[in-house]
Amino acid sequence: MFVICTTSLSILGLGPALTRDLAADPADAGWLVTAFAATFALAAPLSQFALGRRLAPRTLILAGASILAASLVWSALASSFEALLIARIASALGGALIAPTSAALAISLVPVDRRGAVLATVFAGFTLATVGGVPIATWLTLLLGWRGAIAAIGLAAILFVALAAIYMPRNADTANAPRKQPSQRLPLLAPALLLTGTVGMLSAQFVIYALMGELLGQQFGVSASELPIAILLFGVLGVAGNAAAGAVSDRVGPSPLIWASFAGLAAFLSLMLLDLGPYLGAVVLSGCAFMGTLFATPQQNRLVGLVAQEHHGIVLALNSSASYLGIAVGSASASALALNTGLWALPVGALGLLALTVVVTIAFGSIRHEERVGTERKS
Repeated sequence: MFVICTTSLSILGLGPALTRDLAADPADAGWLVTAFAATFALAAPLSQFALGRRLAPRTLILAGASILAASLVWSALASSFEALLIARIASALGGALIAPTSAALAISLVPVDRRGAVLATVFAGFTLATVGGVPIATWLTLLLGWRGAIAAIGLAAILFVALAAIYMPRNADTANAPRKQPSQRLPLLAPALLLTGTVGMLSAQFVIYALMGELLGQQFGVSASELPIAILLFGVLGVAGNAAAGAVSDRVGPSPLIWASFAGLAAFLSLMLLDLGPYLGAVVLSGCAFMGTLFATPQQNRLVGLVAQEHHGIVLALNSSASYLGIAVGSASASALALNTGLWALPVGALGLLALTVVVTIAFGSIRHEERVGTERKS
């Protein structure tokens, strides 16, 4: 997951260097992010529909990892912007095969009461890359150049292919997996509401994350020398939030964690409207990372609880697509707000998107309550 998400977001750190080298317009770097996100969002659910029931999980994951590794090598050797763009599309196709398949396989191997911990482990790489992928890519670019940075990510992908081929079981034992049938009353509406919530929550977070450096430097006054430390704190607390979700999700259930995530994120976003200064500003922004990453594990846990085991891969693929859509919406909203209003408006925009997410979540809870009441009356 770390390699996939770092591949997706690394262009934010590599963009200036590669556009100069390939004689492309600096604005064109955005197309490299858009191409990856759009391809992944479409390919993840489509691949599960087309291949999820026909090919073994091990086959899908190894195929996806091989495509990802080969495309990263291709990216590092690209002689033109067009070649790099095609390689990025290939990278997204490989990642789309890996992400939902690996998550569905992992939860099929454990009892229901360990799903939260397993999902948090699988998606720890996604969380780490979301909050740290751009700084890592930027650092590698300074040391190795943009081609060397992509090649380093490609080496990590090749290592994953080797380890997966050696250690991934050929015949997964899914005896612990529940054989729950999907709801007959709400086969589409409830999952659709949850997926909308994923889009909203990621959008709210990326209104802040997309321009994190500008917020820290211009809005809170963090100096250039202090910026790497602030970003490191942001990343550490983001990973800690994911770990905390994995540790307690199976004990308290998904709903309390999700509402804690909403409340905590709203509180930190509200604090960002104050004149905090560099140190408190960095701490509050890092608090957003912690509260935001509390959300992913319980959200996915609720999704897979709505459908039969054979559909886990599909709903997790749709959730991955919703995540990338949310990243795109949040990043675009951040750019629009900063350009037309100013950086001070970013927390306001994030709070608005968070409020919409809360409304959708309340609607989901209401529908599920009506479903349970109906089931009790029938019994």
